[in-house]
Amino acid sequence: MNRILGAIRLDYLSGRSYLALYPVFFLLALLVGTLAKMPIFTILLAVILGVFIAGGVFANQEKNRGDRLYGTLPLSRRDVVLGRYLYALILGAIASLIAWCLGLLASRLAGIDMGQLGPRRSSIGGTPSLNSLIMWFAIGFAFAYFCFAVAIAFPIYYRFGFAKAYMFTMLPLYLVFLLGFLITRAINPGSLNVTNTVQFFVDHVYLLPIIGIVLGLAFWFASMAISNRIYSHKEI
Repeated sequence: MNRILGAIRLDYLSGRSYLALYPVFFLLALLVGTLAKMPIFTILLAVILGVFIAGGVFANQEKNRGDRLYGTLPLSRRDVVLGRYLYALILGAIASLIAWCLGLLASRLAGIDMGQLGPRRSSIGGTPSLNSLIMWFAIGFAFAYFCFAVAIAFPIYYRFGFAKAYMFTMLPLYLVFLLGFLITRAINPGSLNVTNTVQFFVDHVYLLPIIGIVLGLAFWFASMAISNRIYSHKEI
């Protein structure tokens, strides 16, 4: 356990310069969501930008040849991989909590509810229960998407390096998110129809973040297994 904690601490120290950018990203997410009158976009953007922060460990280690330093420490390669994935998981969990607060703040500052999808448009929420449903769905989805993006990016970084793979890895993931935002702004779906499924989740809204966590961890474990296999055969 001490070795894993040591690996996490090393990744934290290695990625500190990127972590220093996160308050700026939080402020950007709050500003965009408030001005666009889309509080859920604040939640999604604040969490998803964390993928860039998590990848900063690879960038700094590649720049400073950190893998050689790790090779001199009493850490197995499995310890290094597990520490890095735990570092990313902790980052994603903290970002999700902060994003939840920022989403509520964006809603308050803009004077709208969580279901608003732009100015001069009807809310897809309209009631406190539906607004709560939308908020928790956004948090669960954001965390799952964060884990999915990490699950795609980390094995590729281990195999090809950060500098070579970053644009080809992350650009499609960011473009999918941007496309979803543009499509959302282009349509006006009106309020949610309270079907039996929607009503079920209204009555059991706590399931939405749980589903997001379970999906995220499934991506996380699968990706970590792949990264372990890649890194165990990598020459340092």
